[in-house]
Amino acid sequence: MDTGAASARRRLLQAAAALLLPPARAAEEADQPVIDRLDVAGSQIELQFAPGFDQPLRGRARQWVERSAQAVVAYFGRFPQPQVELLLLPTPGAGVRGGTTFGEPSPYVRLRLGVDTGEPQFHDDWVLVHEMVHLAIPRVPRRHGWLQEGLATYVEGIARARAGLLPAPQLWGALAHDMPQGQPKDGDEGLDHTPTWGRTYWGGAIFCLLADVQVRRRSGGALGLEHALRGVLAAGGSYAVAWPIERTLAVADAAVGQTTFGELYALLKDCPAPVDLPALWQDLGVTLQADGLARLQADAPLARLREAIAA
Repeated sequence: MDTGAASARRRLLQAAAALLLPPARAAEEADQPVIDRLDVAGSQIELQFAPGFDQPLRGRARQWVERSAQAVVAYFGRFPQPQVELLLLPTPGAGVRGGTTFGEPSPYVRLRLGVDTGEPQFHDDWVLVHEMVHLAIPRVPRRHGWLQEGLATYVEGIARARAGLLPAPQLWGALAHDMPQGQPKDGDEGLDHTPTWGRTYWGGAIFCLLADVQVRRRSGGALGLEHALRGVLAAGGSYAVAWPIERTLAVADAAVGQTTFGELYALLKDCPAPVDLPALWQDLGVTLQADGLARLQADAPLARLREAIAA
């Protein structure tokens, strides 16, 4: 771990904490960050708490980090980085208030965490898994940001469902509700040339769903998106390195013995290419209900693949 960079970030955390917390609350806490170290499937997570977190909250946060990391391990087969820093900054209120993942000078994640966060908010959080998924994908040029954000948006829900943190009807209901935001609108020029929020996050997620379904169809259900991404990791691809998107997708294809990722990229990168999501949901047996949950049809044509995705 880059100890010089870590020390510099700790000093920044101390300064930031005084700005984020009310003075009276900040004065009650220790002057130094609290450092905890977690061993997750052989990887080391250095958990750094800025001043402002009391001991009970740090204990709940540690369990949340372990739980989230284990969900990522289950999906990727291992934690994406051998060593990573997780920096927690306090903010008033409850809940996880956003995060950012950095690849340089060494991989680390920075999150803002409400000082009144309780177990329900920790259990329902998706932000940490989203940021940890970023650690598994090579950095790509800015115009390909849809791949980074789309993968994190899609995989975090799948990983949490597999870990028992998100019921399947809630997972598929959220995907069916939110994915239309990724469809092309007037003036769209394809994923590589339309850096809107919807196309970046949910357009990228649509790409991932299409790839996941296609890989499973072509492999007779034996392989899925996770096997392609594990292949990228095994080839040295992670957020610690920068790769051209073509290399990332080619390695993903090689891992599953297909051309699925390259074909989808060629189709979607330079033209709008809207996806018939209603037909896809019907084939997968997903019907969005008024309560936001999905009714899952067991005899749908692709129900077996749907079940395998979140099994």
